[in-house]
Amino acid sequence: MSLDAELSALAAQEDLPVDLVWRLLRHPVARRSVALRRRDLTEQLIEEIIELGSARSLAANTSVPADIRARLAEHPEPSVRCGVAASVADEPPGLPARLADDPDSSVRSFLTMNDHLPPELPARLASDPEPSVRSSIIQYWRDAPDWVRRALLTDADPNIRRASVSAYVPPAADSWR
Repeated sequence: MSLDAELSALAAQEDLPVDLVWRLLRHPVARRSVALRRRDLTEQLIEEIIELGSARSLAANTSVPADIRARLAEHPEPSVRCGVAASVADEPPGLPARLADDPDSSVRSFLTMNDHLPPELPARLASDPEPSVRSSIIQYWRDAPDWVRRALLTDADPNIRRASVSAYVPPAADSWR
């Protein structure tokens, strides 16, 4: 096992003393593991993780307090907002809807991967102007309602139509047998 892997595993241990967690923040791989996996992050640890440049990993941690998650959703780097989009529940209220309006299509695409969205958000994203977002809906929302499937099956983009057929139309029975 490599040193990076060992430090990463150590950083994720729940019973690790806080002084060791602080020391592990100096190692980039361990810091990412702390930011992503730990559920016991204090406000001071969170601020240090952000200061050290691991906001992206922190954004994907579902245990981050709502006020920090809201702050990360406003981060100037789309990759940080993507982390929030993929992991956010409706805490703080309305945050997923705000992310559905993000100007960067990658953030909206990451939002389609989120299992905690109310059904109206994926339905709204199914008509997103960016084909990559609609394609992500097809990939991650296999049980979309019929009206959403029909819209994607008749999309103006031939790639979206093709992906929709693959995802939503059952294969024809072998009638020649």
